[in-house]
Amino acid sequence: MNMNHRSLCLALLLGVSSVGGAQSKAHTHGEATLDIGIEGRRGTLVFRAPAEDLYGFERAPRTSAERTAQLAVLNVLRSQPASLVRFDAALGCSLTAETVGVVEEKGGHGDVQARYTVDCRVPPAGRPMTFAFSKAFPGVRTVKVQLVSDTAQVGTTITNDRGSVRP
Repeated sequence: MNMNHRSLCLALLLGVSSVGGAQSKAHTHGEATLDIGIEGRRGTLVFRAPAEDLYGFERAPRTSAERTAQLAVLNVLRSQPASLVRFDAALGCSLTAETVGVVEEKGGHGDVQARYTVDCRVPPAGRPMTFAFSKAFPGVRTVKVQLVSDTAQVGTTITNDRGSVRP
């Protein structure tokens, strides 16, 4: 990896807040973000979406039904990342949830953020990554993807899971 790409990957990953962090991004309903940094066979992905788009409200759950809805979404994000971000099976990639949680924002707006690590047997350079966020969460219509790798820099919008990015 040349120094320019390494610096960009590091900047991307350091610029993304951890769950519960102080960094705040613009909050647009129907729109999620996915920041991806990949170097060689390994990488980090950070998904963030308005809580309302995922489970129907942005405040702390008040009822048993709301707690159940919130926990179901958080469980999908924790346990099924490979169904949301898809790598070519021949790459032998595994996605692991590092942190998944609710990020409270000022003004009553809350987001859900999930941070994943990816480890592949074969570097994913040049191979398409596809997405199924809209299928899992119909309230998420678009995902703004920013990808920095040792072979590519990509910024695109995926609408209703149509499209891909190539590290």
